[in-house]
Amino acid sequence: MSCMNEFRVASVRQTSASEPAEAASSGCSQEEVELRRLTREIMSPGALEPFGVYVFDGAEVGAKLGRHVEQSVFLQAFGDTSEFLATQYRPYEQASFFICVVDHLRGLPVGSMRVLMTSPAGFKSLNDIEPVWGEPAGTLIERSGLALDLDRTWDVASLAVVPEYRAKATGGLVSMALFQALGLAARACGVNWFVAIFDMPVFRMIRLKLCMIFSGYEGITAKPYLGSPAGMPAWCEVAESEKRLAASDPRLHAILIAGIGLEEVVRPMDVSSLERLVRRQRRAVAGSGSSGGHEPDPPGSQRADDLREAIG
Repeated sequence: MSCMNEFRVASVRQTSASEPAEAASSGCSQEEVELRRLTREIMSPGALEPFGVYVFDGAEVGAKLGRHVEQSVFLQAFGDTSEFLATQYRPYEQASFFICVVDHLRGLPVGSMRVLMTSPAGFKSLNDIEPVWGEPAGTLIERSGLALDLDRTWDVASLAVVPEYRAKATGGLVSMALFQALGLAARACGVNWFVAIFDMPVFRMIRLKLCMIFSGYEGITAKPYLGSPAGMPAWCEVAESEKRLAASDPRLHAILIAGIGLEEVVRPMDVSSLERLVRRQRRAVAGSGSSGGHEPDPPGSQRADDLREAIG
């Protein structure tokens, strides 16, 4: 039996199509008018699918869409203000890119995932472990028996879906589209590890729908984190997850690994543009690291070179 709920494609289409494509003159706030303008500016011309996946580096104007979803969802769920989030993510901005799901029919961003590449600042989801859980990330990695390769690791630093797109009508489609894009991006860029700190209900949902691809570190439990009453540090080894999915759930493997199964309702991410983005960011990060131009270390952080030494 598949770990993933069946997607109701007809229902997704009907729900999206029934939403009015509000014009700027319909009483929307200035912020929403600007959001719709920017969304339509980045949308693929002639897109027929109800949804589309797009990727932006942190400096691109399209990244505003990802930040908007991130900030609005985190404010509602945890009380995290945009100023608080800006402070939290500032040391990692140069290494950030956003995977964003857009509702083509409404012209709005509805899902966002902030991904951090390796950089001199390290990974937020590893740096934040010691201040909250009281043990260095390297200790947890070693105790869990992980051969983590930091140069082939990405940090899923935030995951946010607009509340109405978590409902039964869309059947988890937006979240699945985000993780499909993440999987395709990892394969294209030679990434084999993900790290993250998830809100506990989200962690449970991911393990249920994605057949326990993400796991917690040995010897720790959930603790309050950035407004969440229960945050859980987690990791994923991509190659092993691919093998396990291929054996246990071929349909989910096709969606997440091969990128097949959502194309009727979701326009896929342009993988070639993602590869160019990652190459560009890797060059920029390498340059900043050699010149000392990176942001100051976040409190309690474990620098990338120190963590490499700690985990051997």
